[in-house]
Amino acid sequence: MATLLHLASQGKLVKLDPMLQQRVQEERVIYMSLALLDWMDKSLPKLLSQWNIEISPQEQLAAFVEIFASGKVLNYRHQFWPLNNLGSGVWELKTADLRVFGWFPSPDCFIAHRADSTERIKRHKLYAGYVGEVVRFRDQLELDGPKFIEGEDPRVVVSNFSFPN
Repeated sequence: MATLLHLASQGKLVKLDPMLQQRVQEERVIYMSLALLDWMDKSLPKLLSQWNIEISPQEQLAAFVEIFASGKVLNYRHQFWPLNNLGSGVWELKTADLRVFGWFPSPDCFIAHRADSTERIKRHKLYAGYVGEVVRFRDQLELDGPKFIEGEDPRVVVSNFSFPN
């Protein structure tokens, strides 16, 4: 069994650099699988927004990662929840055009394994498949236990968020 730092030093996980501005402290972390790193290098730059918004999916992800890592409030609005529990300990981080699938081994620490465009996931009904992939990856990863935080309450996995009034 191993810690996240050990798995990163072995090259089994990669810590995502949130590229925070100078003097901004990293309060939440994201590690990712090599499969996700490959997708981010090869597929993400080619995606276009399906919502006709000014920023690309790649820019959306960078903005989300900056907010997440800096510990800023994750705003939960009525129609858009940036964090959603999918069952089996799997969560999705959401932007307008992207879904990133993974789990929280500890509060404010996310391990991301898969991502895809929102449009493709919905069109091909890929949610269950991605949840299954995350669970299989998590099960085979030699991570010290408990491997994930159980439950559906986002307050248990992420600090500093706001539900709609």
